[in-house]
Amino acid sequence: MKYQLIMARSLPEEVTQGTLEGDIVPGDITFFRLQSTADCQIRAYIAQGEVLPVATRSFGAIGIFAIPEMGRFYRHVLIEKNYPHHGAVAFGHFGKALYEVFKYIGVPLEDINFNQPKGMMYPTENPFA
Repeated sequence: MKYQLIMARSLPEEVTQGTLEGDIVPGDITFFRLQSTADCQIRAYIAQGEVLPVATRSFGAIGIFAIPEMGRFYRHVLIEKNYPHHGAVAFGHFGKALYEVFKYIGVPLEDINFNQPKGMMYPTENPFA
């Protein structure tokens, strides 16, 4: 916990103290999101990766996440399926458990997306690319 300089420039000191600051400790992560669409369909994504041991030299609680095949996952899941910018992070690899929870609460299997490994194509991926 430390003083948050960015907020302190425009807000009183009592509002800006107590902000978590520093680099996130390197290790395994699971990046995920569970949401309902505007037409009331529940869907989710899960992607396992890691926090890299890189000094960010920035403000806030920050880290650099590495998710295998993120470029493809970003194009064919996050953008194509209109997911919002933010997701949740669990510190550890919990994809297996999250997948089972999402199935249990009724997310259709075709709507549980994940970062597919190289060689496993997304339904809309061009096989000649």
